[in-house]
Amino acid sequence: MRGHRLAATAAALLLAACGSTPTQVFDLSPRVPDAPAAAVQTRGGPLIWVDKPSVAGYFDRTQMVTRDGASRISIHEFEIWSDPPADLIQRAIVDDLAHRFGADRVMGTPAAHYATPGWQVALDVIRFDVDDGGDAALDARWTLLAGSSDRLVASRRERIEVPSGDAADPAKRVTALRAAVAMLASRIGDAIAAAATPDERRR
Repeated sequence: MRGHRLAATAAALLLAACGSTPTQVFDLSPRVPDAPAAAVQTRGGPLIWVDKPSVAGYFDRTQMVTRDGASRISIHEFEIWSDPPADLIQRAIVDDLAHRFGADRVMGTPAAHYATPGWQVALDVIRFDVDDGGDAALDARWTLLAGSSDRLVASRRERIEVPSGDAADPAKRVTALRAAVAMLASRIGDAIAAAATPDERRR
């Protein structure tokens, strides 16, 4: 009898393991814009540094979060980011700006300042989630500084929303969040282009 009970317990544990929710891991992979391949070729010009953003504590975690209503946050234990969200957002913006301005010109701000950037981007991300209606929301303050004197060129707050199409599908949520980051990078790039000297624009 005891042997039957042990076998039944083992079978129940095996079924529970087979029925457990698999962990899904996501990142903010490069979103390839509709532009010719030449756009990513090496070119000269002032360096553009992108600082690692400061991020709100509620989404500064491994697990992805969604927003239910105005103030309730849900944490998804089995839907996780491959790296801290601040690192992923920084890399995504670097990728998008590099596609626009040249891979040799754009990088994350290095720990040791071995050169002086022409432009430096600082970010404070206040919101980064998808709500129960399926809209991905990115709310960020960004500041563009120029040269070694850290001259203020632009400082704005952007509120970007992108529909995901399905709030229950984590892959679609990530795609919408990545699109929101791409829109933010585009607006930062526009500010850099507008502030560039005529010589820099011709490069």
